[in-house]
Amino acid sequence: MKDFIRTALIALPLSASIAAAQVPVNLNTWSPQSYPAVAGFGAGVWNVAPNGESVTQSVNGQPTMFASDFNAQGTEVAGRIRVNTQNDDDFIGFALGYHIGDITNTAADYLLVDWKQATQTFDFGSPSNTPGSTANRGLAVSRVTGIPTADEFWGHTNFAQNPAGGLAELQRGSTLGSTGWSVGTDYDFRFVFLPTMLQVFVNNVMQLNINGAFGDGSMAFYNFSQADVTYSAFTVRQLPPTVAPEPASIALLATGLLVIGGAMARRRRA
Repeated sequence: MKDFIRTALIALPLSASIAAAQVPVNLNTWSPQSYPAVAGFGAGVWNVAPNGESVTQSVNGQPTMFASDFNAQGTEVAGRIRVNTQNDDDFIGFALGYHIGDITNTAADYLLVDWKQATQTFDFGSPSNTPGSTANRGLAVSRVTGIPTADEFWGHTNFAQNPAGGLAELQRGSTLGSTGWSVGTDYDFRFVFLPTMLQVFVNNVMQLNINGAFGDGSMAFYNFSQADVTYSAFTVRQLPPTVAPEPASIALLATGLLVIGGAMARRRRA
C-alpha cells in the first residue's frame, strides 16, 4: 500500500506544489496608449489611484490601451472591472500580447478580449475610410492585426478598404457571448495565457478557451467609447512549466487509480 501511495504522489502534476504566489500589480508603472481620434472621439485618459491599485478610464473615445510593464505569456493574471455609471453601453476589456507602439504598428498581432453591453450599428466617418459596422452585445475574443480602423474594432471585422489591419473574431463567451455587462457590478476576471492557449474566466466561470500560436507581449486594459470604467485589485503570478506524468503513471491514469480517494479505496479492496 505504501508503494502505491508513493507512485500516485509522484504521478500527480507538480505545478500545484511549485506554483509562484500571486503578486499585487502596481499600475503606476503601466503605459497609456490610444489609437488616433476620429469623428470627435478623443484619446483615452487613464487616472491611476495614488496607491497604484486601481485605474479609471474617463473618456468616451477611441480604442485605448493601458499596457503592463511585464510580458503576460506564461502568467495567470487576475483582477476586477467595473463600469461605474450608465453613461453608455460600449466596450470594456483587455488585450494580451500587446506591445507598446502597436497603435501605429502595421505588424501588430495580439489578442483582444472585449465586452459590449448592447448591440449597436455605427459608422465612425472621416477620416476613417471604412464603412460602418455592427457591434454585438456580449463577450468575445478576437485577433487584432496591423492598425484597424475604429469601424473594424467596433464590428470585429476586416474591411478591404483598410489593407493595413483588421480584426478576426475567434470565439464568443460560453455564457456571456450574447449577454452584456451591468453597470455598478464588479466582475472578477482571470487569464491564463500560454504560447499555445488562452483561457478567460469571469466570476470563476470559464468563458473563453482558445488554442493557437500566440506571440508574447504585455497585458493591457482596453476601452472603447465607454467612460468611467475602473480596473482594480490586479495580481499576477508566473506559471510553472507543466510536469508530464512518468510512463508508469499513465497506466494508473487510464485505470482511474490515480484519483486520491475513492480510486485508492478500490485498490485496497483488490
